[in-house]
Amino acid sequence: MSLISWNCRGLGNPRTVRDFDQMVKEKKPRFLFIMETISNKNRMERLRVKFGYEGLFVVEPVGKSGGLALFWKVAEELEIQNYSRRHINAIVKMSDNEVHWKFTGFYGHPDPTKRMESWSLLSHLKNFAPVPWLCVGDFNKIIHQSEMVGGNRRREGQMEAFRATLEDCNLGDLGFSGPKFTWSNKRQDDSFTQERLDRVVGNSGWCNLYKSVGVDVLAARASDHNPIYVSFSNIQPCGLQGRRGFKFEASWIPDEDCGALIREVWDGGDDGGGAMMKVRHKLAWCKSRLIGWSRNKFGNNENVVKEKTELLAKLQNIEGPTQHEAIKSLQTEIDSLLEFKDTRWK
Repeated sequence: MSLISWNCRGLGNPRTVRDFDQMVKEKKPRFLFIMETISNKNRMERLRVKFGYEGLFVVEPVGKSGGLALFWKVAEELEIQNYSRRHINAIVKMSDNEVHWKFTGFYGHPDPTKRMESWSLLSHLKNFAPVPWLCVGDFNKIIHQSEMVGGNRRREGQMEAFRATLEDCNLGDLGFSGPKFTWSNKRQDDSFTQERLDRVVGNSGWCNLYKSVGVDVLAARASDHNPIYVSFSNIQPCGLQGRRGFKFEASWIPDEDCGALIREVWDGGDDGGGAMMKVRHKLAWCKSRLIGWSRNKFGNNENVVKEKTELLAKLQNIEGPTQHEAIKSLQTEIDSLLEFKDTRWK
C-alpha cells in the first residue's frame, strides 16, 4: 500500500499534468493527496478518471490560490470526516481486517503570521477518531535550523511551537530517504534557499500497525516542492499492537551512516535557548532521525534476504567456477543481514 503527497503549485499547466500522470503510473499509489491544485472540482474529476481512481474529495481554491484534493483507489475503503482549506481528514477502512486508521492531508498556512492557526487545527484534529493516525503534507515550517540552508534563520519560538504541537499530538517524524530538502525558491543568487517543509508524521498506534514503512522524497518536477512517496506493508495482527518505546540498537553502531546522522544532528547549528534546552532539542531530533533511518534502511530486511536467497539458489544451479565469488559474496551479505536481525530482536 502506498500514497503520494505533493504541493503541485497548480494543475493548469499541461506539463504538470503530464509529469503527475507519469509519477502515478510509476508508483501506483493507492492514495493521492494534492495541495495548491488551483483547479475546480470538474477538472479534478477529469483527472480522477484519467488516473483510474474511484474516490475523490475536493476542496476548491479561493480565487487563484489554494485547493486540495484526495484521491483513493477503492470507493468503500475511505470515509471523509471533515475538511477545511488547510486539511482533509478521513478514516481508512482496511478490507482485510477490522483495523481502521485516520489519514490527514495537511497544508500549513503559508502566511507566517497565521501559522499558529495551523497548529491549533492540528491539535484539534487529534481529538477526532482516536485511532492510529498518519498525517502528511506541506507543513510550511521546519522543526530545526538544520532543516534549511540559505536565507534568514528561523525564529526559535516558531519552531518550538511546531515541535510542541507534534509532541502534544503524539506525532513523530517517520524520516525519509532521498533529497534532504523538499522545497527550494529556485533562485540563482545569494537569496537561494532550501527547506524541509513537506513531511510524514504518525502516532505510535499507526507506526505499530506496519512492520515496513518507507518514506521517499521524489525528484522535483513541475513544482518548487518535491513529491513525498510513502509505502507501507505487512500489517501487524491486532494482538501484537502496542506502544513500542524508542531504543538505540547496539547493532547500529558499526554502520557509518548511523554515526554520520548523529554527527549531523549534533553539529547542526544552534537552535537557541539555554544549554539544557539545546540538548533536549538535539536528542529529540536525533531520535526522530534514527527512527526514520532505521526503518528505511533495515525495515525491509526480510524481503532483501528472500530476494538474495532466491538469487543464490539460481547461481548455485549454474555449473562452473565463475560463479564461486558471486556465491560467496551473496552468502556473506545474507549472513550479515541475518546477524543484524538476530542482534536486533533476540
